[in-house]
Amino acid sequence: MFQQAQEQDSKLLNDYIKDSLGNIVTEEELLELQESSILMEEWSNEMCESKSTGGMEEWGRKEKAKLLSEDNSCGWYHGTWQYLQLLNMVAIPRWYPFYQEALCNVFSKNRSARVMISAAADYGMLRTVYDAIKASNAQPELVLYDICQTPLQSSRWYAKKHGLSLLTYHTNILTAEIEPASFDLVVTDEFLTVLNAESKCPAVSVWKKILKPGGCLVTTAMIGEPTTEEQRRAYADRARKLFAKYGSLLFPNHSSSQEKISLLMDRFEKFASLHTRHMIRDEAQLVNLLEGFTNIVTKTVETPGECVNPTFSFQITAEA
Repeated sequence: MFQQAQEQDSKLLNDYIKDSLGNIVTEEELLELQESSILMEEWSNEMCESKSTGGMEEWGRKEKAKLLSEDNSCGWYHGTWQYLQLLNMVAIPRWYPFYQEALCNVFSKNRSARVMISAAADYGMLRTVYDAIKASNAQPELVLYDICQTPLQSSRWYAKKHGLSLLTYHTNILTAEIEPASFDLVVTDEFLTVLNAESKCPAVSVWKKILKPGGCLVTTAMIGEPTTEEQRRAYADRARKLFAKYGSLLFPNHSSSQEKISLLMDRFEKFASLHTRHMIRDEAQLVNLLEGFTNIVTKTVETPGECVNPTFSFQITAEA
């Protein structure tokens, strides 16, 4: 009977992966994400407060000051991110198959490349780099920078689980002292759309400075306008509807009581109210941001999107 129930759950998970996630994860990876999502919430309760200002909480406060206390916690973001990832409602590197080709291209030329992951929401970009490492039989040096300890811990957890060597720095890349021309590759997913208008150019300047001559930047950036209140409400409604349909399958720890369900719904609501993408208007803005880089290649692709479904994004490679 137990084996039959296990087989049924496995079939449901595989059907969900195929129909709702577009086969961007395996069953094993989905189970890993379920485990990690609970840990992310736990880590965020403490780690999202032990950080300097300048992260998601600061921009969230500008959007909805009354919803945030005066502390600088970004727990509403990092503690909820992977729960929404289980519902395919937040942008992840796996939305962009081009990462695999671009990273493998770098590793084919330099198997021991020094790689900077420039900020991360969780271990998602590390997993993507690991995919390319396995495909190209490379042995790069991996370094992750982030302003918050929670995604660093998530990535360390993943690295330990998969036998990867990872160096992490808890700092703001806009102000950190990083040795010039010390990386062969900078990779980051949607970081340009996390940064507000004033921070985009400084971040790109940092990337240009720390890349070796001929070093490669690989990233993505959503195209669009500021999120409206109507879109935020629709986002929260979509999360609730998906939970109603798949909650017992994807969130077994939260489906056991109405109290836990309510707390998770509150998380979805707060995330929808605060999460802000500072999107790229058009290619002209992007090319202007990348001034000083060479061999710039951009391609517009369609993704499932977050508040806007679908969303179009730029896939970007450039050389220092």
